[in-house]
Amino acid sequence: MNSYGKLFKGRNKINLRSYDPEKERYFKVIKEARREGLKQVIINSEIMTDILYATLQSDGVILKVNMSDTTDKDVKVNVKAIISKLKSDKLFFVKLKEELEWAADSGSIDINSIDVYFSNKRYEIYSNGIIHGDDLDLLFNEIMKPVLEKYFDGR
Repeated sequence: MNSYGKLFKGRNKINLRSYDPEKERYFKVIKEARREGLKQVIINSEIMTDILYATLQSDGVILKVNMSDTTDKDVKVNVKAIISKLKSDKLFFVKLKEELEWAADSGSIDINSIDVYFSNKRYEIYSNGIIHGDDLDLLFNEIMKPVLEKYFDGR
């Protein structure tokens, strides 16, 4: 995995801007985008849960859900156990959603990141709007953009 992207929102449009952290400083990418009138997209726990569901609906696999440091250890253990069962039965997503329900508040960022496998590629999606993986446009167009557009259109 060597590609990075950062999500931004412009006038009624969500976009993904690729960048190379070895060649560009993160704050400069943000500064440049802001100069162009774009705002950062922060992926709250509600959006993360919707991305997880969209991944499963698109025949992807949820590999990992990384919770914040303040999350109860029992919740982390339960989430990990449910994810291992999801691989054989997608209906366990209902259990996962129930376990994460407390974190799915629109202002919450209790889900730090998720790892998903979609279309034979692994991706990491972070709450700060950074995506890491190969062929980021595929994940963005097929999974993330529809979820984000639905979320922001409803606000």
